[in-house]
Amino acid sequence: MAATPNDETARWYVLSANYRSEVKIRDDLRRLGFDCYLPMRYELKERMGKKKRVLVPAINGLVFVKSLKYALEEYIATTKLSTFFRMSGLPGQKKPIVVPDRDMESFIRVTQQVEESLTYFQPDEIKLRVGDKIRVHGGVFDGIEGVLMRVPGKRSKQLVVSIPEISAVAVSLSPEVVELVDQPVKKSTDIDGDLKSLFELAFRMLFAAPDRVTQENEYNLLVVELRRTLQRVEPYKGYTAQREAELALAVYMGTKALGLDDGKASKRLLSATNALKESSMLRLRLQLYYASLAPDDKLKAAIGDKLKAWTKSPLSEQQRRFKEEWNQVFGQTPQP
Repeated sequence: MAATPNDETARWYVLSANYRSEVKIRDDLRRLGFDCYLPMRYELKERMGKKKRVLVPAINGLVFVKSLKYALEEYIATTKLSTFFRMSGLPGQKKPIVVPDRDMESFIRVTQQVEESLTYFQPDEIKLRVGDKIRVHGGVFDGIEGVLMRVPGKRSKQLVVSIPEISAVAVSLSPEVVELVDQPVKKSTDIDGDLKSLFELAFRMLFAAPDRVTQENEYNLLVVELRRTLQRVEPYKGYTAQREAELALAVYMGTKALGLDDGKASKRLLSATNALKESSMLRLRLQLYYASLAPDDKLKAAIGDKLKAWTKSPLSEQQRRFKEEWNQVFGQTPQP
């Protein structure tokens, strides 16, 4: 082949192929070093009076190839197999169809299952605009974006992944967790409820989350709910030192649980802590979670010294609750 032009980028192109020649073209392209993909599925076919499961192309007449355009043009011009670019656009302005890498990745991950549970559609057979765009969390389709909708003849909701003008494929989502995307999260209208929920969700994620291997779906559901709650609460600023401290603590824990803390949540927490009186139990709570999550061993030891001193007199209700929190975070109350 000719030298690679410096200004070209490899992209996913769609080649049209004669019926029943898709596999030959795919194999020929691979032999020459091209990165290509042909979705396959099983069909029951009867041969010599016996039914047999046969692996066949899922979409007739198409082969997907990631390549520099000039290299494919050269292949099309020299191969003995009948193939050409699938074109798109208005008459006189048609160009080869290019599939974005992200869309192609999702399409490949779904269609690689090669099972009968996948349902393929022609572009005009399904109206994707009726569904909500979603992102899947957990399972074999983790991270894939598509459209959530009900497919004709299917009772369960389906994930539909499409390549415009080419094809769409639907697969049952159960039991994965889905998240709506491209839908703005509005500022909280129930700040007290969301503040409480944010703290509890973050605490569960950080200190009492279910095992991620055995209960992945539950864990992913927590992540989705926590992220949306954090987005609702984060814009608020406290109108008193105590209120700002409550907000700063919940936001700090939420960002830590999601691995999003870029330093802003930490600075906000420290600022809110310094605004509280030395004797404030809320200040001590902020210090407890900062010591655990920063982490800060010196601060942890200083708090531990205070807990040891409490044993010299009957505990107040606030002190008793704080010791319970310490035990949940660190596991054991320091002994005098």
